[in-house]
Amino acid sequence: MSGKVKSTIELAMEKAAKLPRLTEEELRQQKEKEFGPRGRAIAGRFLAGDLADEDLDSELSRYPEKQSEVVRGAFLASMCEAIDIGEAEATARAFEGIETLVRDDRLQETSSRLRGILQDFQEQRQRELARAEQAEAVILQELGVSGSGIRLNMEQSEGWREKRSELLARFRPKLDELKRELSDHLRRVSSAD
Repeated sequence: MSGKVKSTIELAMEKAAKLPRLTEEELRQQKEKEFGPRGRAIAGRFLAGDLADEDLDSELSRYPEKQSEVVRGAFLASMCEAIDIGEAEATARAFEGIETLVRDDRLQETSSRLRGILQDFQEQRQRELARAEQAEAVILQELGVSGSGIRLNMEQSEGWREKRSELLARFRPKLDELKRELSDHLRRVSSAD
């Protein structure tokens, strides 16, 4: 044994040097774990209307480059998750957030397809709702209930809830496929920045 006494710092540095190095994937996961919640929090504020479109880019750019990439990716992933066939306003706001950060031809095509799916859903929903309201009105008339003061609460109608569920089941797969494509595209665009 040599006569040299090592300091605590030297011992700690030697131990740290012997530890295995993190892989690229582990480093990416660590950054995602640390900075992903920040991107999701910004997304929550944006969707709630607490963050204006024009402030979005500067809010996401507050972080150094590597961190900003993770924050931005988490924000865009949250926007994709917020797209829902049954939530037209949230979907419009989510796509607004995406379009604020990403502008390309592929996104425009996706936006057009999304609007088409949502419009088809809304049109069929309105038709089915009108049919369900007519059916409920007939039932009420048969029971002797009628008049201008009667307002149907279709959300309480079992028939309407079933029909709405059928519509959602028919349209969700189309929307889910579009969301997958959009998510993949946004991941590629984000990693290329």
